[in-house]
Amino acid sequence: MDSFVDVLLRWLHIFPVIVLVGGAVGGKFLNVPIVSPLSRNAVFLAGAALVGSGLVNMMRVMPTVPKGWHMWFGIKVLLSLHVLTMIFLMTKVDVPQAKRARWQTSALIGAALIVAVAAYMRHLRGI
Repeated sequence: MDSFVDVLLRWLHIFPVIVLVGGAVGGKFLNVPIVSPLSRNAVFLAGAALVGSGLVNMMRVMPTVPKGWHMWFGIKVLLSLHVLTMIFLMTKVDVPQAKRARWQTSALIGAALIVAVAAYMRHLRGI
C-alpha cells in the first residue's frame, strides 16, 4: 500500500506540471496563447494538487534530509509559486500579446530553474 501512495503522490505532483508548463512552453514556441481563459479553474485545481502533493512529499522525506535541503526547498516553492502565477495570469482575457509572451517566457525560465533545483535536491539526498 505504501508504494501505491508513493506512486499516486508522484503522479499528482508531476502530471499537473506537465499539463501547465507544457501549455506555456508550447504557446511560447508556437507563438500562440495556449493557456485559455476557459482553463482558469483547471489552473487552480492543478496548483492545489501541486501544493498539496508537494507538502505531503516534503513531510515524508523531512526526517532524512541533509543540511541545506530546506533552503533549496524554499527556493523551489517560491519559483513554483512564480510559475503558477504566470500561468494563471495567462488565463486573463484582455491582455496584449506582448505581455502574454513575457509571461510565457517567465514561466518557461522558472520551470527550467525548478527542474534544476529539484535535481540538485535529489543529489543532496543521495538519490
